[in-house]
Amino acid sequence: MHIKVKQGLDVPIKGKPQGSVTTLPTPTLSALDLSPFDTLRFNLLVKVGDEVSIGQPLAEDKACENRMFVSPSLGRIKEIVRGLKRRILSLVIEGNGTDSYFESQALDIQQASKEEIVSRLMKGGVFAHLRMRPCNRLVDPTRLPKSIFVNAVESAPFRPQAELELEGEQEAFQFGLDALAKLSDGKVHLVKRKSSPIHGEGVTLHTIEGPHPAGNTSVHIYHIDPILSSDHLIWTATVNDVITIGKLLKEGKYYPNRVISIAGEGVLPDQCSYYKVRRGMQVNELMQKRLAEGEFRLISGDPLMGEKVEGEDFLGFYHNVLCAIPNPSEKREFLHFFRPGIKKYTATRTYLSGHGPKSHQDVSFTTSQHGEERAFVDGSVYEKVMPFRISTIHLVKAFLAADYEKATQLGALEIDAEDFALPSFICPSKIAMTQIVREGLRSYVEQYLA
Repeated sequence: MHIKVKQGLDVPIKGKPQGSVTTLPTPTLSALDLSPFDTLRFNLLVKVGDEVSIGQPLAEDKACENRMFVSPSLGRIKEIVRGLKRRILSLVIEGNGTDSYFESQALDIQQASKEEIVSRLMKGGVFAHLRMRPCNRLVDPTRLPKSIFVNAVESAPFRPQAELELEGEQEAFQFGLDALAKLSDGKVHLVKRKSSPIHGEGVTLHTIEGPHPAGNTSVHIYHIDPILSSDHLIWTATVNDVITIGKLLKEGKYYPNRVISIAGEGVLPDQCSYYKVRRGMQVNELMQKRLAEGEFRLISGDPLMGEKVEGEDFLGFYHNVLCAIPNPSEKREFLHFFRPGIKKYTATRTYLSGHGPKSHQDVSFTTSQHGEERAFVDGSVYEKVMPFRISTIHLVKAFLAADYEKATQLGALEIDAEDFALPSFICPSKIAMTQIVREGLRSYVEQYLA
């Protein structure tokens, strides 16, 4: 299938990454970030001072035996960071500059059973990467999917293209596709850009074109294999996830690397580029001699869906972007509604002039919201950037009212929080839709799918 996305928006943010991939040295400090898994309870398998190797299990999901979360680096456990009610947030690892792997035997996927493949992926830490729809939750290893979607498209600002991740790793990528094909009885959908050279054997290949959110997995599922009930299970993976699967099953080693971009207006122009790094690297180490002078907010993740971090924090578990956005001390310009906005960006033609949705010139964006949250103004504005046949404003209101039956009728099974990043970006009412949808889906899972 070829998918053409018409409703969407490519946000022209200054500081886009350029050039080829540079490999950074082994980090001094890295961390296994467990903060995205705030609904899980862990069994810690190590303590402060223990020596660990790459791929060694550090924590186990109490509710799912043998689902391991593994070390991204070789070194010594320096700190176990805890949050409220002693919830484990991360395990900090102090490296020694070398690499040593926690190895297991390679697996012949042609001879192995589905259960053996699942068991190896769980113990090897890969089941922490894979996600399941509806509601974008961790995979349930006791229920195999009806299909698996591999996303080889990146459309959000600053995200590195999947082709960069695949350089030199085509063999491991194909091995990972073969494993996923066996688990889903051949129902693996690989989605790529129309002009992309990415290919794979034994999978169904689809192409897509159009603006963001063309890279969102929800868009691919919506067009190719729509979710019609909560029993319709789909697993999702990125190119990096598939490479990690291939490396683990073919070589018996966990793949600790990923390609990220360091970008944004706050990064020195010659340093806005792509880097192959170890998972969970410290922000200070990544930004060393790359950050420009001034007040900037550091974000782990792309500007639309990322999280605010400080220098002593670490790159997020699922993040492949680290960016710096201007963070002005003045939250609102004086009489800004009366200004013509000649140099400002407007997605809804608010200003008499300025950069609109079809502008090809990059614009300086800051963290200022130019106003405070208020009541919904106009629901039709969101449909211009939402490529689903759903009523954005009514679905958000259903989540706010905890009316999950109504939310399901309006399309809650088809979406994820990231699908509401553009509506939040252009929202005249400053409503944090992504957070509302994320909390709504979590409550839905707890009440109906747990």
